[in-house]
Amino acid sequence: MDPAAEQRRRAKSDRYQQISRWLLKHAQQQLELGDTMQASEKTYGAVAHAVKAYGELRGWNHFGHHRIELVLDQLRDEWDDPELVTLHAVVKELHNNYFEYEISSTRVRDYFQAAKSLTEKLAILRSSPPRPLSSSSLNREQRRRLTQLMQPPSREQVAAEDLPSLEDLPE
Repeated sequence: MDPAAEQRRRAKSDRYQQISRWLLKHAQQQLELGDTMQASEKTYGAVAHAVKAYGELRGWNHFGHHRIELVLDQLRDEWDDPELVTLHAVVKELHNNYFEYEISSTRVRDYFQAAKSLTEKLAILRSSPPRPLSSSSLNREQRRRLTQLMQPPSREQVAAEDLPSLEDLPE
């Protein structure tokens, strides 16, 4: 692999991880203020950026909700950890809450804790060497998933330097 390309992916992955942490911090603040709608969306965004941080390291196409789920499905299989997709299913309810505003504040707090667990798991996996499945053991679904993750994005990806820096994000 090209060392310069790997370094660019690492820098972009690091930026996604920083944004994830920032969003989680601000979601906590919104929860404390009682703004469950904003807390819901920031929490969902924190998880999405944590997934993108992992996907970027692997060179996977992580653009869009569907591919976020594909990354998590792949990680579930590689690490034999179904909790990754279970926690994400809970967190997706927060994304829906941003538009529908149907979840109680108590439940938003519980789901926020699930999101924290998921982002912590993803940070650990991000710092661990990947556990690729052998091609001979892949089933049809896994082969299809990896094909989709390896497809180049249909639109231009954002360069690492174009992602917001923490200094540009409001306190």
